[in-house]
Amino acid sequence: MFTKWFASLRDTMFLTPVKARDTIINCFFTAQRETFVRMKEKAHSFVSAKEIKSTVTAAVRAVFKEIGADFDKPRKSDLIKVVQILATKAKSWGTPDDIVQHHKSEIEKILNALPDE
Repeated sequence: MFTKWFASLRDTMFLTPVKARDTIINCFFTAQRETFVRMKEKAHSFVSAKEIKSTVTAAVRAVFKEIGADFDKPRKSDLIKVVQILATKAKSWGTPDDIVQHHKSEIEKILNALPDE
């Protein structure tokens, strides 16, 4: 069963681009956990939450690299692009569209709270 992640007021407090990036990772982890578990089950192997978190972080890092952005010094515009690409990837992995759209809209709340560059 897919779990929904919700943005909280705490997520927007003292918001920096790095905190927003880490929030994206947490959101993507929640949204994709079931997808990764299902993929591993098809391969008849067990996957821990720690392994999924590591895979999600690597996927986010890869998207930053793909767009030529700095994972360690993200900008708001980079984060917006990363979220778009992650949503597309999630759909291609078989994540249901309602789950993708829900998490994308929750992250947009965070990005809208981030000061402009």
